[in-house]
Amino acid sequence: MDRGTCGIDPIRIQIIGECLEKRFVDVKFSQNVRPTFDFRHGVEKQSWHVVFNEQFLADHTSGEELQRFVDHKVMPMVLKNPGKRIQISKYCDITVEEKNPS
Repeated sequence: MDRGTCGIDPIRIQIIGECLEKRFVDVKFSQNVRPTFDFRHGVEKQSWHVVFNEQFLADHTSGEELQRFVDHKVMPMVLKNPGKRIQISKYCDITVEEKNPS
C-alpha cells in the first residue's frame, strides 16, 4: 500500500489499509485534498474511493474499534455500492456518491 500520511497517525492509516487489503487490490492512500483510499476489485476491475474526514481519523478511539468500524460498517457499504465514492464523516456517518470522472 502506498502511503502519504501527512499528519495523520500512520497506525490508523495502516489499520484501514489492512482491512481493505483483505478484499481488494491496489490499495493506495493519498491526502492531496482529503484522506482518501483508492482501491479496486481484481476480478471485476471496479474501483472505489473511500474518503475519511480528518477529525474522524484524529479521534482517539482504539485501533480495535477502528478496525471493527471499517470491517462491519464501511466494508458492507463498499460491497453494496460498486465503483462509488464512500465518505466517512467525523461523526461516523457514511454517505455514498458517484465518483468524479478523472
